[in-house]
Amino acid sequence: MILRFSEYVQAPAITRLPILIYALDYTSDMPLRIVYVTIQSVDSSTFRAPAEDVCRRNGWDLDLFCANDGEIDGDPLLYHELVLKSKAADLILVRVMADPVRMHRFEQWERILRECKGFVYIYSGNLDVSLAYRDLFKGSDAEYMRLREYVRGRGRENDESIVMWLHLMLTGEGELPEPVEQRPDGIYHPDCPRDITLEEYLGRLDPSKPTAGLMFTSNLWIYGNLSHIDAFIREMEKQGMNVIPVFFGNTASRTPGHEGSVSVVKDYFMDGERRRVDVLIMATPFSQLNNSRNCDGIYTPDEQNFFHTLTDVPVIQAMSVSSHFSDYEEMAEGMAKSDFAMNVIWPEVDGQIITVPFASNEQGRGAPKMYTPIPDRIAHLASSIERWADLARTPRKDRRIAILMYQSRPDSGRIGGAAGLDTIQSVRDMLERYRDLGYTVDHVPATSRELIDEILDNITNDMEWSSEERVRDKAADMVGLDEYLPEYRKLSEFNRKRMEASWGEPPGKVSVQDGRFVIPGIVNGNIYIGFQPLRSWADQMEAVYHDPVVPMPHQYLAFYRWLKDDFGTGAVIHVGTHGTLEWLPGRSVGLSGKCFPDLVLDSIPNIYPYVIDDPGEGIQCKRRSEAVLIGHMCPTMARAGSYDTLESVDGPLQEVFKNTAAKGEQRKAMIAEVLDAARAADFLKELEIPEDISVEDFEKDLGRIHDYISDLKDTIIRDGLHVLGRAPEGELLEESVYSLTRLRNGDVPSLRSSVADAMGLDLDGLLDDRSGTTGGELNSVLVDRIDERTCALIEEMQSAGYDPEACRRIAAGMGGSEKLARVVDYICSTLVPNLARMTDEMDNMMHACDGGYVLPGPSGAPTRGNADILPMGRNYYGIDPDIVPTKAAWEIGRRMADQMIEKYTEAKGSYPTEIGFIIWATDTMKNNGDDVAYILWLMGVRPVWSGSGGQVVGLEPIPLKELGRPRIDVTVRITGLFRDAFPNLIDLIDDAVKLVSGLDESDEDNILAANLRKDIVDGMEKGLTVDEARRRASVRIFGCPPGAYGPGVNHAIETSDWKTVQDLADIYIAWGSYAYGRGTRGECMKDEFVKRFSEVQATVKNMPDREIDLLDMDDVYGYLGGMNSFVRAYGKKDAMSFMGDGSDPDRVKTRNTKEELQFVYRSKILNPKFIDGLKRHGYRGVAEIANLTEYTFGWDATSDIVDDWVYEKLTETYLFDKDTREWMEKENPHAMMDMMGRLFEAVDRGMWDAKPETLEKMKDIYMGLEERIEDLQDKG
Repeated sequence: MILRFSEYVQAPAITRLPILIYALDYTSDMPLRIVYVTIQSVDSSTFRAPAEDVCRRNGWDLDLFCANDGEIDGDPLLYHELVLKSKAADLILVRVMADPVRMHRFEQWERILRECKGFVYIYSGNLDVSLAYRDLFKGSDAEYMRLREYVRGRGRENDESIVMWLHLMLTGEGELPEPVEQRPDGIYHPDCPRDITLEEYLGRLDPSKPTAGLMFTSNLWIYGNLSHIDAFIREMEKQGMNVIPVFFGNTASRTPGHEGSVSVVKDYFMDGERRRVDVLIMATPFSQLNNSRNCDGIYTPDEQNFFHTLTDVPVIQAMSVSSHFSDYEEMAEGMAKSDFAMNVIWPEVDGQIITVPFASNEQGRGAPKMYTPIPDRIAHLASSIERWADLARTPRKDRRIAILMYQSRPDSGRIGGAAGLDTIQSVRDMLERYRDLGYTVDHVPATSRELIDEILDNITNDMEWSSEERVRDKAADMVGLDEYLPEYRKLSEFNRKRMEASWGEPPGKVSVQDGRFVIPGIVNGNIYIGFQPLRSWADQMEAVYHDPVVPMPHQYLAFYRWLKDDFGTGAVIHVGTHGTLEWLPGRSVGLSGKCFPDLVLDSIPNIYPYVIDDPGEGIQCKRRSEAVLIGHMCPTMARAGSYDTLESVDGPLQEVFKNTAAKGEQRKAMIAEVLDAARAADFLKELEIPEDISVEDFEKDLGRIHDYISDLKDTIIRDGLHVLGRAPEGELLEESVYSLTRLRNGDVPSLRSSVADAMGLDLDGLLDDRSGTTGGELNSVLVDRIDERTCALIEEMQSAGYDPEACRRIAAGMGGSEKLARVVDYICSTLVPNLARMTDEMDNMMHACDGGYVLPGPSGAPTRGNADILPMGRNYYGIDPDIVPTKAAWEIGRRMADQMIEKYTEAKGSYPTEIGFIIWATDTMKNNGDDVAYILWLMGVRPVWSGSGGQVVGLEPIPLKELGRPRIDVTVRITGLFRDAFPNLIDLIDDAVKLVSGLDESDEDNILAANLRKDIVDGMEKGLTVDEARRRASVRIFGCPPGAYGPGVNHAIETSDWKTVQDLADIYIAWGSYAYGRGTRGECMKDEFVKRFSEVQATVKNMPDREIDLLDMDDVYGYLGGMNSFVRAYGKKDAMSFMGDGSDPDRVKTRNTKEELQFVYRSKILNPKFIDGLKRHGYRGVAEIANLTEYTFGWDATSDIVDDWVYEKLTETYLFDKDTREWMEKENPHAMMDMMGRLFEAVDRGMWDAKPETLEKMKDIYMGLEERIEDLQDKG
C-alpha cells in the first residue's frame, strides 16, 4: 500500500495545520536538513548511506549531521555544532536504547529542541520513554506513528523512507512506501542461506564437538556489517567447535508481547529442558537481563536471571570497539568511555566474563561504521571459549585444577596472603570438596596445620635456604630453556625487549637453578597447589626509583606456560585478594596480545575468590584477567568493647562523672586516680597531654578522654579471618547479625537504634553527648546498656533458631515497637538465611569448575548498611560511573570536608588553601562517590543531576555566600585503578578545575584561580606559550603512567631499600607524576607534580568502612604515607594529614592520620578480642601480625606518626605476652621473625627509641626464634 499526500490533506485541519504552516518555510531549492543522533543505540553513521542514496536518486540536496552520544558528551565543540544544526534542522531524529538522559548533555539539548522549528522525534525501545517526549513532535498522531514504524523497522529501506517522509511533509510531494518489517531474530552463518531455519542448521552440527552459542545484534545483519562475525565463526570452527550464531533485536527493557532476550535463548539454545550449548557468547553490548525481567534497579533476582535458570553455562562478552583498536605497544589506555560502558560495565552486571575486543571500526568519524576483525584477538577469544567449554565436557576425575596462593616475597611466613581470608584453611577445605565431588585427589590433610607443614616441607617461592639437591628433589617440576624458548620466541619483539631490559635474556635469575626454571608447589592427584610467581621487586629496586612499568620475570611466564601445557590445568583458582597477574603492565581493559596479563594467562579459565569489600580491585581482575569472581565475605566484625587497659582508665573516670556530689579533696583524689591510670596506659602521650600536668589542669581533659574511650569501645573490629564456604555459627553468627544490623539497611531500621527506642532512649542523642547524663545516668553507660540489650536480644533469637514468630514474641516482650518488629523480621527472613548461604562461596566455585554460570551480585562494605549484598559467592559487579557522586554521597562528602576544614582551622587559625587528596576506585564504588563530592565541595562546585535516572550531567559553581569560605585548591593523586574505572570522573574533576579557575573572583576568595594566574605568568617567563602555560598550570590530577599501578613507596618499605625520606619521596614522584584530565591521559609532568604537592597544607585519604583500615593493607600508607613523605621532603614542614571515617554514613568522623593510627591500635591491635580471633587461624593469624607490624613501620617511615609507646605496646602485647609469643613461635616462626626484624629496623633507623630493657628482652626472644627456625630447616 502507498500512502499519498492527499490522504494527509483529507485529515482534520487540526492535525495538518502544523504541516502546512511548516511547509511554508521550505522551498524546493533548500536542502533537507536532518540531525540524526543515537544514544546507546545503533551507530548513527548507518543512516548516512541510505539517506544520501535516496536524495541522490531524487535530486534532493541533503544537509545531514550524524553523531553518537559518546562523541557529543566528550567533545564540547561537537555539541556546539549539534546545537547550531538542531536550530536549523527540518527533522531531528533521536534513537535511544532506553532513556535519553544517558546522554549527559541531553537535558541541556532538550531545552534547545523545544525551541526548534523542525520536527523533533525521539524514539526509544521503551514505548513509555518515547511517549514521554511525544510533545516535542509537532505533527499529528498519524504522522508520528508512521515515522515511528520506519524508525523502529531499521534497515536501508526504512531509513530511505524516513527521508522520503520528511520530503513529503515539507513539500506535499511524493509517495511513502509501507514500512519494511525486519526479522526479529534468526540463524546467520556465512556459508548458509539467509533464510535457513534452526532445524536445518542444527542438522549441520557435529554432536561430538563442543558447541558455542553466539548472539549478536540484528543491526549487524540488517545493515550487512558482518565481516567480524564471519571471522569469529570461522575461527571457532577452526578450533574444533560447533557454533550456533543468532542475530536478535536487542531492546532496552521488557515490553508487552516481547519477552526480551530470554525468548531468543529459549528458542535457539534450549531444547526443552536440555541446553544445546556449552558456552554462550554475547557479541552485543549492554545488559541482556535488563530486557527480560519484571523489576527495576541494577540487580536481577536469581529466579529472573535466564542465564542461570536456562543455559547455566559461562557467558562470555566479546567486545566490538567503535574506533581504532590499538595494541599495548601503540597505546596503554583502555577503551573509549562509551565503549567501556556498553561493552564492560553493563555486561558485568549480567555476570558475563569480560574478555577482549574482536572487532574495531577503522573507518573514522562520520563514515559508516563497518567492523574489521582483529585476528589475534579472535584466536585468543576462541581459545578461551573452547577452554571453558572443555571444563564441562571433561569428567571430574580427569579434570585438572591449579590452586594458586599469593606469596608476595621469598618468605616462608607469608604464604597465602589474602585480605581477610584464612587461605590455608580454605585450600584445605577445597581439597576435601574436590575429593568428595569425584576429582582425583591423592590425600586431604586433616587440618590446615598439616597442609602448611606439607607446603613448607616442599618447595615454595622461598628457596634461599634450600640446597640445590633439595630443590631438584622436591620441586613440582623444572622447566628447561629448550621448553621455554620456543614459547618465548612467539612473543612480540616489543614484549621480549621489555622483559630482557628488566631481567636479561632467559632464564634470568629469579627462581632459576642450573639454568632451569623452578616450579614450586605440590601436585596432589590432579590438583596442583602452588604460588603465584614472584614479581621480585627486590631485584628491581633501581628501576622502582624511576620506572613503575616493570614486566614480570621469565619464570613468571614459564610458570603459567607450565600450568597450561605441561600440567594441563583446566582452570586456575587464584585464592584471595589479591595477586599480581591483573596488575602486570598493559591496557586497562580490552587487552591486546601485547598486554602482559593476556600473554601470561593465555586464555586459561580464571576463577578468583575475592573479598566482597574490595570491588575496585576485584573488578580489575575481571577486566584484565578474564576472571570469574567468587565474592567472599569479610571477616566477622564485632563491637570492640572494653578490655583491661581501657577499663583501668574508664572505670575511675565513670566514677568521677557519676559522683557529682564529690567536692574538694575527695574529687581531687578521684581525678588523680584517673590521671595515674591514664599516665600508666600512655593515654597522656596519645592525647598530647603533658606528662607533668597537674590534677587541676587535667580536669578539663576528662570529657575528651571519656569520649575517646567510648568511641574506642563503640567501633567495630575484625574477629578472626574468613574461611571460604563456612557460614558463621555460635558467637560468630551473633556478631555477624549485630554488625550487619548496627546501621540501617536501606529502609530497614538499625537494630540497636530500635532497641534503644524500645528502652525509651534516643541513641543518636546519647552518641552525640557521651559525657552527658540522661535520667541521672552517664550517656556512655546507657549506650553500653543498649548494646548489651541488643546482644541479649540476638542471643535469645538465636536460641529460638531465628524462627520469625518466636522472635517477634521475644521482641514484643521487651516493649518492642513496629520499628523493632520490622528489623527482627528482616533478620529472620532475610539476613540469617543469607548468612547460612555462605556455603555458596564454595558451591559456586565448584560450579565454575564444572563450566557453569556464576550468578552476579552487588559488592561493597556489608556493615556500612549494605547487608543486602549478601548472599556471597557471586561474580560481583561495581556501580554505574555516571551516577557518581550520588545525591546521598554529596551530603556525606560535604560533611566530611567541613569536618576536615574545621579541624585544620582549629589547629592553624585559618582556612587551608591547598589540599593534596588521595582517591581510590574501590572506595568510590563502595560509597558512590563520597570522595568526589568532598573534592568538589572543597573547590566550591556542585554536581548537576539529571531530572531522572540520577546521572551527573554537569557542574555549577556554589555562590561564595553559600560556601561561606574561600574556594580551596585541590590536587588529586588518583590510583591506576581509578584511572581505568572512572575516566568520566577524571573529566568531571578536571571540568571543576576549569570552571573554578574561570570565575571572576578575588585571589582571597578563589585560591585555585589565584594560583593558576600566578603559575601561568611563571610558565610564560620560562618560555612557554600562554596556552601551554595555562594547560600545565591547570593540571590538578596526577597518577601512574598508563598501564602501571601503585604508589611504589610500599615496594621500597618491603625491601628496606631506602635510606632517607627523600628516597621515598622520589619514588612517589617517579610513580605518580603523570597528568590526567579531559584530553590528557598520562603525560609526564614531574615539575608540575612537584609544584602542586609541595604547596599543599594538608593531605587527605578517607576510609569508607571498618572492614579495611589503615593497618590492613600496604596501599594506604603507600598512597597517603607516600604523599606525606613527599611533603616532608619537598613541601611544607607544618602540613597536616587527615583521614575521614565513613563507616557510619550518618555519623562521619575525621581524625588526623596520627590519631587514626592510634585509634586503630587502641580499638583493635591491642584488643584481646582481635588477638584471640587471630589465634583461631594459626599460621595465617601470625602472618597478619607480621603484616600489621610492617604497615605500622611503613606509616612511621613515610609520615613520622608512630610514637614510641605504640612500638612498646605492640611488643608487650605480642612478644612479651607468654601465651601469644609461644603461639606465634609454634604456628609461624617465619612471620614472627619478620615482625621482629621490622621492629629492630625501626630501632636501627632511629624511628623507635626503645627502652634498653625492651631491646635486651627482644634479642633474647630473637635468638631463641633463630634456633627454632634452624631446627625446622634441618628437618626439611
